[in-house]
Amino acid sequence: MKLSRKILAAVTVAAMAVFGFTGCAEEEDENGMLEVSGSNCSINYTNDTTGFSRGFKSLKTKRYDAVCKISNETTALKANGDGVMGYIFALSQNSDKTYNFGLAGVRNDNGTVTGYISYYTGVSGKYLSSGTDFADANGKVAGETGSTCTCVDYTSPTFSTIKTSAGKSFDVWINVVANDGTSEGRDGDAGSYTVSFYTADPLRTTSAVGSNTTYGEGGAAAVLTKTIPASATGLSEMTQLDLGFYANVYSTSTLKGTWSLSDIEGDGEPVEYAE
Repeated sequence: MKLSRKILAAVTVAAMAVFGFTGCAEEEDENGMLEVSGSNCSINYTNDTTGFSRGFKSLKTKRYDAVCKISNETTALKANGDGVMGYIFALSQNSDKTYNFGLAGVRNDNGTVTGYISYYTGVSGKYLSSGTDFADANGKVAGETGSTCTCVDYTSPTFSTIKTSAGKSFDVWINVVANDGTSEGRDGDAGSYTVSFYTADPLRTTSAVGSNTTYGEGGAAAVLTKTIPASATGLSEMTQLDLGFYANVYSTSTLKGTWSLSDIEGDGEPVEYAE
């Protein structure tokens, strides 16, 4: 039954794209960087400008969580790499039309894979893809004096080492777990999120919608794990919210790679965001 549910959910997401159910598409991926197909995404984008080129795209479908495999095909080894590939989770819209979400990202920093985990609140839809960083309605980025947009980094420093000697290409698995406080593998405080990075497949499976989550024999061990507490998310229970994909391509760089979601948990309820 679980397999059938997930196949049906993937078809539903694809059908929404075909029939034009786009929600806040005009606020997302303004640069046309991301190609989403069902639960997969790809990028092959060259930024010829002197600044950042950013893309943000959600599935418009409420879910609890999923594992995201990111495959990065770096075109040049250099300090800070060509840009960031990120996995968006716990995405929701506030009554003032701003957004809250978690973001786990990776990049190839001259052969070393580095990653970060952040949680944002009060991000204006206008700045999901534009500007130098996520910002409030007045264009003030998180942390700037007077900004109503906030960001908490859960990795210190902002980028932490995930894998060394990666060469030009690498694969990373990011496992996001929405905790309910009681289920196996989800026993963190209800409303919190546990985020882990792996350099190989953790072989995660979940027995039913939002319940016991286990890891198969031979699955990889996490190299970095952080928890976003319920006090930050403002949630008091495990909640279905949106998932998505993010990219930030650095100046005069080309970023190429793919995202693939697996063990997607939740009923797949469609969501449309107010403009």
